[in-house]
Amino acid sequence: MVKAQTARVLPGIHYRKIIENVFWYFLLILISLITVTPFLWIFLTAFKGPTDQVVSIPLQFIPRDPTFANFTRVWNQLPVGRFFVNSITVSTVTTVLNVLITALAAYPLAKMKFRGRDVIFYLLLATIIIPAQLTYIPGFVLAVNVFHYYNMLHALILPNLASVFNIFLLRQAFKGVPDDLLDAGRMDGAGDLRIWWDIVMPIIRPSLATAAIFTFVNMWNDFLWPSLMLHTRERMTLPVGLIALQGMFTSDFRGMAAGVTMTVIPILIFFMVLQRYFVRGLTGAVKG
Repeated sequence: MVKAQTARVLPGIHYRKIIENVFWYFLLILISLITVTPFLWIFLTAFKGPTDQVVSIPLQFIPRDPTFANFTRVWNQLPVGRFFVNSITVSTVTTVLNVLITALAAYPLAKMKFRGRDVIFYLLLATIIIPAQLTYIPGFVLAVNVFHYYNMLHALILPNLASVFNIFLLRQAFKGVPDDLLDAGRMDGAGDLRIWWDIVMPIIRPSLATAAIFTFVNMWNDFLWPSLMLHTRERMTLPVGLIALQGMFTSDFRGMAAGVTMTVIPILIFFMVLQRYFVRGLTGAVKG
């Protein structure tokens, strides 16, 4: 009797689970399509020829006359190569230094015991509520009058050597490392710096990759601070340099789409290289 009732209940639960999965997959696919559509339109617009309609009803997605002329025109009108070099230099150097410095800051907050540790951590977290734009005026005054690095690339690197979000992320990852591994390293005569570099850092590689992705994307897309600090074409990064497209190609949406596409592609490549670590890094931070 019990077996017969169980046999009738189990198929009902199974079908309900299938329906729930289908619903959630459908909802996620719908949200993904809504999110991807604007980027897909910009990407395809970058390849549209003169006879293709940019704005039309119904909307024309696929170019009938695909061409690379839009990319060539933007590349010839602006020193895009120099913009790329500047953006890659700033983003790469800042990402490497930021991850190293925030890892050094997060390790003692997670694994060392000293008076005021939690107070320091929560004070750091409190700074997240302060909008970054409020720091631009004093930062600009310091950059121009004190440090004298106006219109220089390191004006973008030095203010971003550390971020509270990365400290929080890596602290949570460090807390997930068993203390037994650290004790074993101390028994072998390793100091805290050696333990940090040789034992702990390899374990939290997914979280390091996550911090690197966030930092690289933020630096690559940053516009306001670079626009305040950089004023010559030779020093501009991609977001600042390509803003000239709005004046140079006021009615040429194809050229603007080509510039946006050239800006987005390096970020996609960087993310695809590190994507297998991204979710693991966020999961480790939440569990920590």
